[in-house]
Amino acid sequence: MDFSGILEGLSAATATAAVIGAGSISALVGFVVWGTRKVAGFFGR
Repeated sequence: MDFSGILEGLSAATATAAVIGAGSISALVGFVVWGTRKVAGFFGR
């Protein structure tokens, strides 16, 4: 049996999930920094 097609599809799906996950984490970090500054600005007045 030839499983090369299945393995290629799996590795592509894994790579795609990794890229999407990394982008989500970096976006979340930016959102947390923005939110922290907003809250600090609100209480700093």
